[in-house]
Amino acid sequence: MLTSMIGAVIIIMCCMSLGFYLAAREGFRSADLNEFKKALTIMTSEIKHAHSPLCVACVNIAKRIGAPFSGIFTQFARQLTDSQGETAYQLWLLALEGHKNKAYLHDDDWEELKSFGKTLGYLDKHMQLNAILHTTAYIDDVMQSIKEQADKNKRMYRYLGVIGGLLLVVILW
Repeated sequence: MLTSMIGAVIIIMCCMSLGFYLAAREGFRSADLNEFKKALTIMTSEIKHAHSPLCVACVNIAKRIGAPFSGIFTQFARQLTDSQGETAYQLWLLALEGHKNKAYLHDDDWEELKSFGKTLGYLDKHMQLNAILHTTAYIDDVMQSIKEQADKNKRMYRYLGVIGGLLLVVILW
């Protein structure tokens, strides 16, 4: 009887943990998007004021932001210095693919990051700044929609975790 009770508590706790993790996922996505927005802000200042080459700007960005994007910018800068005929866009895609499983972004977020990479090192200063503004506007829109749905989804996932755990215990008992 005691082992059954301990098993029931473990099942409920596991399901609750799953519910809380699912509730926190959008927060992780929001944090990742904020980190990339920070990288874009730093890139804007590197383009406007420092007039740094792309590989130097990426190294400076990587030093000032957190994971997973610091790794992306570090790998991208390293690949730029070691490139052998590849375009900046191809190197950007390689850097994104190498770190895709380390971020909590959705597929449409990755597509936006890939389209941002099309402008890296290709356009003049003014058009590069416009591309950064476009990507920043996308991030702001996504952040607004995450904020609108976060409270509703967090509560739902938490309750589903608890209720799912209780239902599983009742079925198995």
